[in-house]
Amino acid sequence: MEHHPQPPTIAILGCDTVVGRSLSVLLEGSGYETTLLDSHPTGVVDELLEGAHLLILTPRVDEGVREAFLGAMGKSTPQKADMPVIVLTTATEEELPEKEGVIRVPWPSETKVLVDHIEAALLDAPAAYRAPTTQADTG
Repeated sequence: MEHHPQPPTIAILGCDTVVGRSLSVLLEGSGYETTLLDSHPTGVVDELLEGAHLLILTPRVDEGVREAFLGAMGKSTPQKADMPVIVLTTATEEELPEKEGVIRVPWPSETKVLVDHIEAALLDAPAAYRAPTTQADTG
């Protein structure tokens, strides 16, 4: 019996539950596990991200929530500060401030484009976040 490695888990933080759920379905169809986070998360950020390999912020997340969430990453568990982050941006959000390590991906985009960004981010991530890639299965 062949042992299949655990697929990477992607945490999704968003104010629009339709977008979050849609992303979740698309990503799970591409071989990922997903965790939907409340748009106004309560609790310790690092605990909310427990088990996740990457964080995606959906479009229109309140700027204060986004900044507070990103700023709190790594406060109680230092290695969480190195987790890859992808921010989905719409044309109206072009003014987003740049933050080191945050990858911006236009939204909407094709699932393949998003998956390619996720795979690249996971490959560049510190070892703690590197999970076996799903690409090997699609060969």
